[in-house]
Amino acid sequence: MGPLVAFDLVGPMAHFRKFYTNSSSLSYHVPPRTTLMGVIAAMLGWSRDSYYEQLSLERARIGAVLKTPVRTIVQTVNLLQTKTEDWHGRDSRTQIPIEWVLPRGDYPDSVLRYRVYFQHEDPAITRDVAERVTALLYAYPLFLGVAFCPAWVENGRLYDGDQVEWADDAKPVFIDSVVPTERVAESSRLLTPGVRILPDRMPLDFNVDRTLRTVTSVIWEDSAQSLRLGVRGPRFHLPDDPVDLWHVFLEETSHAAG
Repeated sequence: MGPLVAFDLVGPMAHFRKFYTNSSSLSYHVPPRTTLMGVIAAMLGWSRDSYYEQLSLERARIGAVLKTPVRTIVQTVNLLQTKTEDWHGRDSRTQIPIEWVLPRGDYPDSVLRYRVYFQHEDPAITRDVAERVTALLYAYPLFLGVAFCPAWVENGRLYDGDQVEWADDAKPVFIDSVVPTERVAESSRLLTPGVRILPDRMPLDFNVDRTLRTVTSVIWEDSAQSLRLGVRGPRFHLPDDPVDLWHVFLEETSHAAG
């Protein structure tokens, strides 16, 4: 299936705004696929609104893993009144409550860490991303959602196609990545002591005019543990993974089957 690149996206804090939130900006705990599209486009130097087709579900596969137990806080942020083009703060401010994602206090790592998997139908694009994450040379600065949350990349690695093991059955295995709910096999037993499963609805893809094209329900384990479950569609295993650990891309069954 071609080469695959993996890397850690790291930063001190994050805000991944939920698409259905109101004036209080709530955040996902993990980056949606659409956010990771923007991160990859920033690495490659692709301008805003130019990459939605190139990184669509039909052409690119992206997966995300929460590697750090997280907590959240809500703070009210004073924003400039940009509608009146007041860049000096003379007009009244706009106050918006924003939910920030932070590493949990009892975790030894002081930063957030997300493992990202990327594969493109054009192997040259996959290899370009791999070169940039291994050399730490990306075209634009990276952020965990918004400009208040700078990010960087660690542990980048390219896997050739013959290094990636694929399977397509509903056998229960450990999955550490965010999983679309409709891909979870009915026979899976999700209730396990000590496991904290969170569900949400996330955007997966944009239309060329930046309107949402695909939204789906997903689940993940919020303390950075793996879930033992069966999944529909292909899953993959890398040579440096533990024996029973697998990953899936953020895609629905119709795209995963392709």
